[in-house]
Order: sequence, then structure tokens, then C-alpha cells
Amino acid sequence: MSQKKKIAGLLQRYPFVDFAVAIATERVQRKNVLRTYVDRERKGRWKSYKGLRSLVPDIAGVQRGLDPSARADFSTIEKGLVSRCHRDDLAFNTEAAKCLFDFLRPASMDAYDDHPRASLRIAPDRTILMGVEHYVVDGERAAFRYVHPRKERLEGHLPDILMSLIHHNYVRDDYADFEVEIIDLSCEPVIGPRGGIKPGEIRAPRILRLDPSDLISREDLNEQADHIYSLLMELSEEI
Repeated sequence: MSQKKKIAGLLQRYPFVDFAVAIATERVQRKNVLRTYVDRERKGRWKSYKGLRSLVPDIAGVQRGLDPSARADFSTIEKGLVSRCHRDDLAFNTEAAKCLFDFLRPASMDAYDDHPRASLRIAPDRTILMGVEHYVVDGERAAFRYVHPRKERLEGHLPDILMSLIHHNYVRDDYADFEVEIIDLSCEPVIGPRGGIKPGEIRAPRILRLDPSDLISREDLNEQADHIYSLLMELSEEI
């Protein structure tokens, strides 16, 4: 298989949040971080939250049909997850979906999913799906929302990197006045008796918002993306 086909296959499964993690990683450490995805590629199927992501609009209460009260209840969400998830992924997708459902319902703002979907372009003909599945409107305010379903907490500059990438790819044209938010379903980290930190087990959902002063420039992000792509091309030889 050619190098280009290898990297294309890898990027089809490369999670958007992990690309942001690579940007947040110091350059000298990036290759080792990226190698974990090459190793995962060799081992076959990746576990994912694809089932949950496909149902985020329904969980958020996007209205379907002519009846404005016709919002999916959680039993309908569960049935959708069964048909969308690999059997090994069903339990953690369902658990995260229930957390998201309880966090967003009842919601006072309207949710929609009629926006164009954007992919993160990191090289000619090479993109990563971003997974921004809905936006909300609350009076004069509107915001794109990205759901982070993992239990690992978003720390440091990682939320700003994620939201800056979303901003540069979504906030334009008819959506130029939109804000960007993350619904973070992660757990509060647990600090051990010797000061070690590990992910907790109880989800503590929260909403993170991008402050305009924390927006990272497109030029800076492009520079980091070029470096990551060059490393992935090198590592694709190991697949």
C-alpha cells in the first residue's frame, strides 16, 4: 500500500480531539504521541463514540417534523445507539449519552442541526472530521457546540485549541456572529495520596466557552498542523 493511502486511512479514523492534543504537545514530544495512533492502526478497530456523535442533535433536542414538541426521549436514543454502535462500544456510548441527555434536558434554548458540516483540512485532499453536530440559539445569542464525550478532562490550552479550530472552520458567512462552546462530559481528576493524578469515574459535565482574547490565529494553527502532518507521513511508514 502506498504511503498516501496509508495516511489517508489513518486520518479517516484520527479523532479531531486527538489532533488538538497533538497541537497542544511540545514539538519534541509530538512524534511519540502520534506513534500511539500508528500502533492503534496496526491493532485494528478503534473504539469510538461515533454512535453518540450521530445522535447528538436528537439528544440536544433538535426538533423533527412538524410537531415542535416532538423531541426524542432517552428510550429512543438508546434504540438508536444499539443500531449504531459496535457491541464493544455500546456501554460507554450509552453511559455518555445519558449524561449528556440529563445535562441538556430540559433546555430553555432551541437547538438546530441545519448548518453545513466542515472537516479540518490539514493537507491537500487530507481532512479530519470535526464532529460539530449542532448549534443553539438563546435570544440574540447563538453558539456552535462540540461534545467531548471522553472521561479524560480537557486541561491547559487544549479547550482553546479545539474551539479555535472550530471557530476558523465554522464561524463565517451566515454564522459569522456565532460563539463556540464545548460540552465537556469528562470526570474531575482524582489526586492520589502521593500527588499522582488520574481520571475520575464520575462525570462532571460543564460548558466551556471561547473567550475572544484566547482565540488562536489561523496562521499559528496552520503551522502546527503542517508539522503534525509531516510527522504522520513519516510514521505512516511504520503501518
